[in-house]
Amino acid sequence: MSQPQEPSISRPTTARSRPTWRKVARVVVAAVLILLGALWTLQGTGILRIEPIMCVADCRPVTGGSAGWTVAGLVTLAIGLLVLLRPRRR
Repeated sequence: MSQPQEPSISRPTTARSRPTWRKVARVVVAAVLILLGALWTLQGTGILRIEPIMCVADCRPVTGGSAGWTVAGLVTLAIGLLVLLRPRRR
């Protein structure tokens, strides 16, 4: 005699299995901070040079690196990584 098969039970969807608007917002904010931090770091070190866009006054590109923008970029990059990787608090 064979045993009857148990019916397959679908698991209820939990909050951990589907992204909420807070998770999506956290990832979007983290991505923006990481990209801006990387851009500012590259510009501050002089690796990346971008011409000014839509200048109102006499705008000239910065020649050489800038310690201020390098530090601002590294701090922004670190904050973006913290926002992305920090555990969720309740």
